[in-house]
Amino acid sequence: MLALLLPGLALAAPARAGGWAATYLDPVPASFQAGATYTVGFWMLQHGTHPYEGPDLGKVGLKFTDGARSLEFTGVELKEKAHYAAALALPAGRWKVEAIQGWFAPFEIGTLQVPGALAVKPLDPELKAMLPRYLEMNGGKDPWGQVRPPGLSKAAVAPAAGAVAPAAPAPSTAPALAASASLLPYGVALGLLAVAGAAWLVVRRRVRA
Repeated sequence: MLALLLPGLALAAPARAGGWAATYLDPVPASFQAGATYTVGFWMLQHGTHPYEGPDLGKVGLKFTDGARSLEFTGVELKEKAHYAAALALPAGRWKVEAIQGWFAPFEIGTLQVPGALAVKPLDPELKAMLPRYLEMNGGKDPWGQVRPPGLSKAAVAPAAGAVAPAAPAPSTAPALAASASLLPYGVALGLLAVAGAAWLVVRRRVRA
C-alpha cells in the first residue's frame, strides 16, 4: 500500500519563510499487531516534491496519539535524499498518525487501528497532479535513483533546447514491393494468352492456305 498524503492548505502557512512539506510513506504492513516491532520508511519533501535544502531541519519522525497517550519515534536518515525510517511498536488502540517534519508544521497521515490497518488520508488532487511532473518542472534534474518516493514518475522529460532530434527513418518500400509481387501472376497469365492467340492465328492461316 502506497500512502500518499496531502498537505492541507492550512499547513501551507510556513513556520518560517520557505513554505510547507508533505510526508509520503513507503509500503506498510497490511496489519499491525500490539507490541510488535515494525520499521516504516517515509519521505519528507518540501512543497511535497523535493528534498529540503537549507539549515538544520530538526527532528523528523512519526507521532502517534490516542487522546490520552502520545508516542514519538524518531526517523533515521537513509542514503536517499529526504528518505527516513523509524522503528516503532504500539500498544492496542486507535491512533492518530502524524509526521514530525522538523520546523515545518506536523503533517497528518491518517489513523492506525492496533490490531488492524493504517487508513491514510487521500492525496490532494493538485499535489497528485504535480508529483508525476516533478522532473519536468525541475528541468530534468533528478535527485533520486531507482529508490524514489512513491508517486514520483521517472518518465523522460522533453529534450533540452538545441538538442538534435534523431533523423526520421526512411519510408519503407515493403508495401510497394508486396504490391508488385501480387501482380506477377496476372502478368504471366496475360503473356500466355498472347502466345496462345498468336499460335491460333498461325494455324488458321495454314488451314486456309
